[in-house]
Amino acid sequence: MPNLTDQLNEDFSTVYQLYEWERFYLDLLNCNGGYGLSPQEQRCLKAIAIDLPRDQIAKKLKITTDTVKSYLKKPYELIKMLFPDETTEGNMTETKARYLILRNYKKISQASVSNFGQKDEPNYEANNNIEDISLIKEYTWQTIEQVQPYIDKFHNFCNFESYTKAFYTIFDTDDYENCVYNFLSSHGYLNIIIALYERLIESWMPRKVEKWEFITTLACLGDAHDRMGNHEVAIGHYQNCLKIAEEIDDIDNIGGSLVNLGLAYFSLENYEEALDYSRLGLEIARESGNREFEANALNNLGMIYSDLEEYQLAIDYYHFSLEIKSKLNDPQGAAGSLINIGNTYRQLEKYEQTISYLQRGIEAAHHSHHNQFEANGWFNLALALECLQHYSDAIYAYEKAFNLYQQMEMTENAKDCRKAITQMTK
Repeated sequence: MPNLTDQLNEDFSTVYQLYEWERFYLDLLNCNGGYGLSPQEQRCLKAIAIDLPRDQIAKKLKITTDTVKSYLKKPYELIKMLFPDETTEGNMTETKARYLILRNYKKISQASVSNFGQKDEPNYEANNNIEDISLIKEYTWQTIEQVQPYIDKFHNFCNFESYTKAFYTIFDTDDYENCVYNFLSSHGYLNIIIALYERLIESWMPRKVEKWEFITTLACLGDAHDRMGNHEVAIGHYQNCLKIAEEIDDIDNIGGSLVNLGLAYFSLENYEEALDYSRLGLEIARESGNREFEANALNNLGMIYSDLEEYQLAIDYYHFSLEIKSKLNDPQGAAGSLINIGNTYRQLEKYEQTISYLQRGIEAAHHSHHNQFEANGWFNLALALECLQHYSDAIYAYEKAFNLYQQMEMTENAKDCRKAITQMTK
């Protein structure tokens, strides 16, 4: 398999010859509260700085121009924050961004930047800054009724075989956190996701320029089936993702598909396959510089080792994942890691740490509107409180989990909550 990352770094390496790029990037970090850009965002910004148009960037990175636009959104917001007096009017454009970088960071000397990015080894138990992520966000959608017009629009596009337009009606790369798909996924409307995306793939024969959208559709469909307990179906979709990604040499989606397969095999308690896929996915994610998939792979390994009763190793992997998710300012992902850490401490019968991590995970899940993570957090907290014989508090936590599971139509989980409540009330 070719090392695409090395090629990309070579293609964009001239940015370091033209600019004091590390100083510029550090200033962007400061504007963003210390959080960095994703590797894809960095690549696209470097390409703009060396005056590449969007279509050439898309061709070089083997993505669509809409995806390039998505990756440039966050860097452009930070540039506006960095130069507020010069960006008050109009949208940020490639020309304006390049002008501002060139004017302020043009390289005129070989100043030493050897200390940039150096830091001590993290102490995970003591480093509370890892979890200081932005949790309070404004979301467009509050109820399923609000997204129904977009679902109707999706079906109209499918009726006219405009499948790419149908895809972007639901999945918005410009504002993923507020898109219809993220609302449906976070609130547990998994049956709706399955119905929408199964209709999308049943007749769609994607052109080469539409392969990224098609892979994303399959991945979303696989995730919904996996969370519904249809793990074999999910594996089939993830295998199709991997096959297409390999055909078009999309290293990011190769890594992501492997990580997803690792998670699905974990759900089947096939730990050998889960370890193999997760480790290979981790290797490729690191090779491509995809921090999101790297964090997901580390989280997979944490769950696997937790089930194998290697609890301290699991906690280490969860912390590695949490650190990356926090730097990516991913409150939903961080919520999942915090809840996993708390549950592992519960298995170690370290209830003080258990309750601390679970409470923070529940809060993060609630504020980022991820109902399933929040429900899992309440359920695990109830188990810990029951072990401590705090029965009234445990019943309250089970009821919170029950209501969320019932809302998401996760009936087996809801039954477990109701059974626990009945046993304690006796």
